[in-house]
Amino acid sequence: MKFGNRIKSVRWLVDYRLRLVFKDGFIGDVDLRPIAEAPRGPTEQPLGDVSFFKQAQCDGVTVVWPNEYDLCPDVLRYWCEIGRVCSDEELNAAFNEFARTPETSGSVLKDQPPN
Repeated sequence: MKFGNRIKSVRWLVDYRLRLVFKDGFIGDVDLRPIAEAPRGPTEQPLGDVSFFKQAQCDGVTVVWPNEYDLCPDVLRYWCEIGRVCSDEELNAAFNEFARTPETSGSVLKDQPPN
């Protein structure tokens, strides 16, 4: 976790959509259909089954599934903020930009972890 985001709770909505509540109070919905429909490895494959997908839980930091697959809470926060799952290239570019301008306010991704 580069930016200190932590997830407080997760709720399955429908299909591959989750509602995430972050520790700082931000609430966002994310549709993880792109991950479920195009798994990049064996731990992502079970997510294609909605009955498995909806077993998502919060471990106090991020979202986890019964097979121990999880997603970075900073990535989930970014996806919630932009309203979609984006490519690795777009994500890397955004996170690199955030890292270059930590003094700039306006994005929760730049928030510091609580003291």
